[in-house]
Amino acid sequence: MNYTDIIFDLGGVLLDLNMQGVGEACKRLGINPELFFVKAEGGASTVCQGISASKAITEYQVGNMTSEEFLSLVLGYCDEGITREDIIEAWNACIGSLPKERLDLIKELRSKGYHTHLLSNTNDLHWEEIKRRYLSEEGYTCSDLFDHVFVSHEMHLAKPDGEIYRQAVRQIGRPAAQCFFIDDTQINVEAAKREGLQGAWLDLSKKDSLKSIISRILK
Repeated sequence: MNYTDIIFDLGGVLLDLNMQGVGEACKRLGINPELFFVKAEGGASTVCQGISASKAITEYQVGNMTSEEFLSLVLGYCDEGITREDIIEAWNACIGSLPKERLDLIKELRSKGYHTHLLSNTNDLHWEEIKRRYLSEEGYTCSDLFDHVFVSHEMHLAKPDGEIYRQAVRQIGRPAAQCFFIDDTQINVEAAKREGLQGAWLDLSKKDSLKSIISRILK
């Protein structure tokens, strides 16, 4: 199959997530980590995972709540003396590294004529911090790396809702079958495939998993 468009998830695929950092930041600030963490299947804790998260986080993830509304809500559960800036620090603590070699993979794909896109369940505070930390400070703009950026808080949709894939494909303007989607959550990849996209689940337990997937695409 000849793919023309490669669609990347952000957290877990391009961006490393630091879940332990959220817990540490909350402890340091005296904030209950349960404000941000939710229990996933099997008892594991996760944070800000779109429709799997708590109602408040879900509303924020899909743009139905502003950053100020979200911060005010969280502050209402915090001890006296905790500030808006403290909450932002703890919330953004899950943002890990974005290794340059992953950006280099995207640039390699673009140099070979592929169209690259981003499709992420994220929120305004995280997205602005990621752009500042890993794009602006490195001299990049989103358009240097991606033809389209699809983020849940701007689309008012979250993966694995089928409509988010349908809207992305419509904006890309090419057949779904020519689009290859990479995500570290299997349910999101399965949802994309139901909408006619091709895709691959990125196994975070395997080193160089993204490079391996890209190598298969380039063959």
